[in-house]
Amino acid sequence: MTLFYDQESHPRPELVSAGTFIGDPGWQHSRRIISTFEIICNIQGLLPLQIGDTRYMVGPGTFLIVPPELEHKGFRTITESLKFDWMHFSLPGLTPVEGTGDDPIVDETSSILLPAYSENLLMDRITVITNQLLDVCQMHGDQRYLNAILACVLYEVTMQTRQLLHTQSMNLHELQPVRDWIRIHALGPISLGQIADYFNYNKSYLSRKYRQKFGITISQEIERFRMEAAKSLLVETDDTVESIGAIVGYKDDKYFMKVFKRSTGISPTRYRRTFHQRHFNSH
Repeated sequence: MTLFYDQESHPRPELVSAGTFIGDPGWQHSRRIISTFEIICNIQGLLPLQIGDTRYMVGPGTFLIVPPELEHKGFRTITESLKFDWMHFSLPGLTPVEGTGDDPIVDETSSILLPAYSENLLMDRITVITNQLLDVCQMHGDQRYLNAILACVLYEVTMQTRQLLHTQSMNLHELQPVRDWIRIHALGPISLGQIADYFNYNKSYLSRKYRQKFGITISQEIERFRMEAAKSLLVETDDTVESIGAIVGYKDDKYFMKVFKRSTGISPTRYRRTFHQRHFNSH
């Protein structure tokens, strides 16, 4: 995982500009090289963006940083409406590094620790702060106030990033077998009570400990595994949306489509069409 970190004890990020972008089908991100960092988040739709030699399909639930002085551009036009928040900021001490949960930079010596790209952050928490920043920016608020809100955004992302890296390093954690069992059985009829009985846990204890250790509930974990399976089936097979919903554990196809859209931000049909286009354009 590529990370950006700053070991200054009192980092002073400075907001340069911020806003919300809205694009219609047919738009393509222009080629740009900027002198500041840029955060892209709160995506509605899909943004095809190439940073250097790496291509991303930036979608709902995604957090992305565009580094300064690095070319970035769209690699195809968008096929549906797009909306995202963006923030340009400077922080001279912010340095890229490849990191894991075992690296020294992940500990408290790094005041700021940001992922270059992540689909695993709790964006609802981040959105609350970014909305405040955008509101104050719209009102031409004091620069010191804007910088303080920006710092809150960066510290929130830092906290979540440390938690994610810590979770990734817990290969021998006592609840890892539970997570593996859920992954194997997620597409069938599965419940908290069934899991608790299998591993001889009290249901309330298991539910509480699982959320503490992995940051999501067991029901959210089941849904996550089901959605990953559904995405693969949508791309790799010609099965109908209804039959795919049944395969991944949803007898009610309308409920499956509702859960899928809540999880990905788009319908199963649009996901199938968009992913095929993404695959075609990645070569």
